[in-house]
Amino acid sequence: MKRFLLLAALLLCAGAQAYDGPQWAVVNSSSCFLRLKPDYESGCETQCLMGTVLRVKDAERYWRQVDAPDYKDVWTTEMNVAFMDEAGKDAWIAAPKYICTAEYSHLFAEPSATAQRLCDFTMADLVRKGSGSRRGWVEVFLPDGRRAWARAYDVMDFEEWTRTREASEEVLLQTALKRLGTPYMWGGASIKHFDCSGFTQFVYRQAGIVLPRNAREQIYTGAGVPYDFAQMRPGDLLFYGTLNPDGKPRVVSHVAMYYGDKKIIHSSMVVRISSLTPDGEDFYDREPIAVRRILGHVDDGSGVRSVGVRPWFY
Repeated sequence: MKRFLLLAALLLCAGAQAYDGPQWAVVNSSSCFLRLKPDYESGCETQCLMGTVLRVKDAERYWRQVDAPDYKDVWTTEMNVAFMDEAGKDAWIAAPKYICTAEYSHLFAEPSATAQRLCDFTMADLVRKGSGSRRGWVEVFLPDGRRAWARAYDVMDFEEWTRTREASEEVLLQTALKRLGTPYMWGGASIKHFDCSGFTQFVYRQAGIVLPRNAREQIYTGAGVPYDFAQMRPGDLLFYGTLNPDGKPRVVSHVAMYYGDKKIIHSSMVVRISSLTPDGEDFYDREPIAVRRILGHVDDGSGVRSVGVRPWFY
């Protein structure tokens, strides 16, 4: 019996082959779902936006196992990405780009709204800049090299966008309020749907600040603030979960952004505003385990990075 098991193991190892396909890929659709297993019924861990660089590690049928900026060993389908070698990946990173500033748009085969649509194009997607322009249109290139046209008012030069970000309480609140009513989805991190930490990451990124993807990581960024309405400021992050006996987070199950006036704005079923007091509307009857201040702590070593220092798609 032992000999049989040993032989079976040897045969299995002999039949296994290391992945030898393209080592890099760039997200080629407006957003792609990254799943735990190569199966559509598997849970979605997160989303990556167009232009995000992925390291390819394995393949199974039309699925590819990848490492994303904040996730390892997740799976997406081959038609959502453009495969590249090392040189192609480096060229993509170095290329001048446009960022989509419209909430929802499309890329077209020709500079006309009646031309064939190549794909949808949503806020914070990245495409390579072309040199052509027509009245109201600019030439762009998708990660897979296809030539396309975008409405000029839907995009902005990415370097200029990075330089002009304003990280302030007002900007954070304005950005968050525009997302009210957006549906909750586990793993959601695009303008179409959010989970709780995908929402806070998106809001801060629009202000030029890159947070880690998950609440369990965001809780260690910035600086601690007492849970005190007199001391908290709009934009502070409130974390919910359970603590260990030593007072350190055991489970971080939710993150919300302080709205001011004893309220939070967060993605919980939908993006909504909830009261932190029983007499307010939509009372959120949970006690936070931590409050963290992000503003004032960008690029100071506390885990909060500016887009110029750590572009989220690298």
